[in-house]
Amino acid sequence: MSRLQSPLHWTSAGATDRGQVRQINEDAYLDGLEQGLWAVADGMGGHAAGDLASRLVIQVLATAPQQRFLGRGVAILQTCLADANRRLCAEARQRGVSIIGSTVAALYAIGAHCVLLWVGDSRIYRLRTGNLHRLSHDHSQVQDLVDQGLLTPEAAETHPAANIITRAVGADDLLQVDAQICEVKNGDRFLLCSDGLTKELSEAEIAELMARVAVDALPRALIDEACRRGARDNVTVVAVQFQTS
Repeated sequence: MSRLQSPLHWTSAGATDRGQVRQINEDAYLDGLEQGLWAVADGMGGHAAGDLASRLVIQVLATAPQQRFLGRGVAILQTCLADANRRLCAEARQRGVSIIGSTVAALYAIGAHCVLLWVGDSRIYRLRTGNLHRLSHDHSQVQDLVDQGLLTPEAAETHPAANIITRAVGADDLLQVDAQICEVKNGDRFLLCSDGLTKELSEAEIAELMARVAVDALPRALIDEACRRGARDNVTVVAVQFQTS
């Protein structure tokens, strides 16, 4: 577990597991407390070198210097992700494959404000006063169907096309990153996860564990529960909590 002490401070922890079926872990994560930066990346299954893609995304983000101002920090992170996108596109061309790609979900914080950035279907949740909210919006085929009113959110979770994403780092020459500014309140808990978690646990079950398990033990508790249910995919979780002293 990581802890940063100040009048406004953050606590965080992360963990990853290849699950019960996959032979390789194509997920990666960043628990960058000193940067105020946390991220989860999920290499695209079924494509070449998904593990390379997720590691590259995390490594590039880890090089981002800490900033005093939120806007400047976000601009640097977007530049980092654009660089990762160019490098993955170049690697795919060199190998003669169509895509070497990865999702990314990131939380960047300064003081009592944060920015969420994401590409793909790795998710960002917030637990506030016992209520869980999904803050990111999946870039996936089934989410498009939900947005069009053609599919319910419940049906989307088990739809045959649930793992098909419409946006990824490395998928196109021009990367589109969604971003959202959030004001943070005392006691807020954030969860970043790959879809290996949400394939096995419902949002209600995730909320229940988030509400009762300490932050330092939360990633492992969620992963262990996913593994008990078969963990058909790699599972990665980063938990972050904001507190005032």
